[in-house]
Amino acid sequence: MVRKLHRYTEYSAILLTLLMIAFAMMAHWLACIWYVIGLSEVSDNSTVSWLYALGEAINKPYVNFTMGSGPDEGSAYATALYFTLTSMTTVGFGNVAANTNAEKVFAVVTMLIGGKLSYVLVTDISC
Repeated sequence: MVRKLHRYTEYSAILLTLLMIAFAMMAHWLACIWYVIGLSEVSDNSTVSWLYALGEAINKPYVNFTMGSGPDEGSAYATALYFTLTSMTTVGFGNVAANTNAEKVFAVVTMLIGGKLSYVLVTDISC
């Protein structure tokens, strides 16, 4: 399979498509990790977590830090994906921010991964 993929990388449109799919998959995985970090912070009764702040912002706050309350999974995932994509392509906008130490470490790792993937995407397309 790798040989077949290597043969198709000679075509720039296919290469661009493959790289964009890889970028999207990485963004999805990082968004899932970001969501899990937010859930773990909320379950530790942290009021500074990004997920707790999201619940307050959309008027669906966590009640006594129970998992049934707070923002729905779709809204939380969309926000997590938004954060990871803005962190991977830029330095983020700041409306969804890392507040706890675990979130800050993850944000730094996300920016490093995004920088590397952006570099690979740009250099492979320009060659």
